[in-house]
Amino acid sequence: MAGRRVPLILIASETRALGEGVAAQLRQDGSVVYVAHSAEGCLRVATSVGPDLILLDPALPGWLEHLLKAHPTSGQAQILHLSDSVPRPTFTISKAPPAAAGPHAA
Repeated sequence: MAGRRVPLILIASETRALGEGVAAQLRQDGSVVYVAHSAEGCLRVATSVGPDLILLDPALPGWLEHLLKAHPTSGQAQILHLSDSVPRPTFTISKAPPAAAGPHAA
């Protein structure tokens, strides 16, 4: 968060209800949120404002994430993927599963 008091978040989803719903939740928490409804719109906004966090709908084309990471303005942003598989949208990030605890773990 380059000197910002609140995170600047960009949500990209062609599904208007999903993007606007997540944005409303984040705004209630005090975040500044932009919503883009296309891959091209997301790229324009992200490379203009340099968000701290970008939430991408997995339905958007794969090239979008690669371009966002490659651009000097948007490349520092954390990129997460939206999931609409549950009633309330959640954020997911691909990470290795945590190491299993040994038999003597408390």
